[in-house]
Amino acid sequence: MSQIKAIIFDLDGTLIDSVDDLANSVNYTLGRLDLPLHTHEEIKSFVGDGVQKLIKRSLGQTHMERFTEAFEIFMAHYGSHCTNNTVLYPEVAETISFLAEKYSLAVLTNKSATFSHKILKALKIDSYFKEVLGGDSLPTKKPDPAGILYLADKWGLAPDQLVMVGDHATDIEVGQRAGCKTVFIEGGIGETRGLKPDFVINSMDELPDLFV
Repeated sequence: MSQIKAIIFDLDGTLIDSVDDLANSVNYTLGRLDLPLHTHEEIKSFVGDGVQKLIKRSLGQTHMERFTEAFEIFMAHYGSHCTNNTVLYPEVAETISFLAEKYSLAVLTNKSATFSHKILKALKIDSYFKEVLGGDSLPTKKPDPAGILYLADKWGLAPDQLVMVGDHATDIEVGQRAGCKTVFIEGGIGETRGLKPDFVINSMDELPDLFV
């Protein structure tokens, strides 16, 4: 992939392990509403398509009428606690620092931009990214390719000069729809759901070798 000029990263499950903070806020929300709680593993399976779907999956069809109040409770609680237990995955800081010297880096996530900036700053890697696009930064979110196309246009690059790195089918789909290469990283929150990325890696420190 010698023609690559920019690398776009998903956030949850790719750069950060945020399951505990997400699960704690989900269960806090459910508890406030006197609804049944979920295990962290169950909540982990709900993550990857944005906070609204996270809340809806946590509520289930039985309690969907509580969505509006659940969303408000979750957003307030998570906003205050989103950095309590969230950590970088191994080798992320070192790899990002190395890649930032050669490539334009961005984050494209379905998490809100406010939460994303707060977490990246707390984990001291925010300075490496030229752009951070959240699920509320543009009219549409992943897997709509608008985010990638926005970055390509802003940086004066063709889509095939960018690569999308993520841990979820949404990341593979958004990259394919935008016309860029895709890298799937194992061990995150999501799964491929049968989609076929261009490359699969087991840890972040394998990423630079793809660009040699």
